[in-house]
Amino acid sequence: MKRLITAVFVCLLLSIIPIQVKDATLTIFYGLIGVIFSVGMSLIISFNGSAILNKEFKDEIRSNVHEIRDNFLIIFLLCSALYVVYSLLPDNWQLLKWKPSEDISIHFTWSLSILLYHIYSMIALISNYIEIQKLYEDIEDRIAKELNRKKN
Repeated sequence: MKRLITAVFVCLLLSIIPIQVKDATLTIFYGLIGVIFSVGMSLIISFNGSAILNKEFKDEIRSNVHEIRDNFLIIFLLCSALYVVYSLLPDNWQLLKWKPSEDISIHFTWSLSILLYHIYSMIALISNYIEIQKLYEDIEDRIAKELNRKKN
C-alpha cells in the first residue's frame, strides 16, 4: 500500500511537466490494464490447492494468493476511479495553470498524471504475475517434496 501511495504522489508531482496526453492514449492504456487485470484475476481464481496436504503450507499459500488478489483489485480500482474522474473533468480543469509570479508559471496536467499512474499500474500488475508464477512453482516444488517424503 505504501508503494501505491508513493506512486500516486510521484505521478501527481510529475504532472507539472506541461505535456497534454491525448484521450485516446489514456483509453488504450486503460484497456490494456483491463486485459492484464482480467487475465491475472483468472489465474488467481483458477488456483486449486487441493493437492496440498500440509495445513500450514496451504494456509500460507492461501494468504499469498489473497494478498496478490487484493493487490490486483486495489490497483485496478484506483486506475478505474482515476480514469473515470479524469473523463468527467470539464475541459478547463484538465490543464491547470498557476502563476505565482510574472516569471514563473506552473502547469498541472491531469492527463499526464493519469498516464504515468497507468504505466506504473501495468508494471505493478506484471510484477504480480511474476509473483503468481513463483507461487505456482513453490506449490509444485512443495507437492513434489511431500510426495517424495511419502514414498520413502
